[in-house]
Amino acid sequence: MPDLSASRTIVLTGASAGIGRAAAIELTRRGHAVVTIGRSTSKLGEVRQQLRCVAPSALEVPEPVVADFASLAGVRTLADTLLERFPRIDVLANNAGLILPRREESADGFEMTLAVNHLAPFLLTNLLGERLEASAGRVVTTSSDAHKGGAIHEDDLQLRRWNRWKAYCQSKLANILFTSELSRRTSLPATCFHPGLVRTDFGRGSFVKVLSTVIRPLYRTPEQGAETLVWLATDPEGGAPTATYYADSAPGKPTASAQDPELARRLWDTSARLVGLPVKA
Repeated sequence: MPDLSASRTIVLTGASAGIGRAAAIELTRRGHAVVTIGRSTSKLGEVRQQLRCVAPSALEVPEPVVADFASLAGVRTLADTLLERFPRIDVLANNAGLILPRREESADGFEMTLAVNHLAPFLLTNLLGERLEASAGRVVTTSSDAHKGGAIHEDDLQLRRWNRWKAYCQSKLANILFTSELSRRTSLPATCFHPGLVRTDFGRGSFVKVLSTVIRPLYRTPEQGAETLVWLATDPEGGAPTATYYADSAPGKPTASAQDPELARRLWDTSARLVGLPVKA
């Protein structure tokens, strides 16, 4: 039986499927109160039923929260809801993400991959920052080794010259740069990680679906992909990180661009302006 005296309140985005759902189940099984965030009421309801099945008898499974990461207003509403409902937030796990078959724009006019994969978690983390710091909390963000094929296109961040892989890789590089700059600017322990190639519906309808038929035997299960997220959310390493980027529950090997402090600073300032936050050192 897990020790519920050590139970954490963990906010987990992208929790209705894939590694998010797998992480929510494992974290709940260990006795943590996981606040599941996703776009679909019905899917979140199904996940909550699964969590109730694995939760220790004394653990109350929090009600899920529906949120749209394609809208800055939706992110702000989510933050308000979380701050109202949870006086303590021990972990924010930024896991929501997408890859698209064609260029789309968010409700705010941003390239959709950038909006959902980077700007939404950037804004949410900043809005919850004081609560996380007061709770001696931590931040974990799902990135990817895909960042190694990426660049921050500072002259065309919205990627008018778009392709899906360029957009996705840029967003995953942005996750790492955001993590390192968050560590510099705040007292929050912040980490990000590569989950590996995982068998999920992620990228459904795109080239990823075609590619998966060829290399599917190399894919991990969602449970395997979630292992590093769970580890960073619960292990002492996640509370006092020795690295920014992890893979397989150990420090990973990010690119030189991912470790560029000036690029991280510039991206932070640009992101703050885009989401309407004050720009400060």
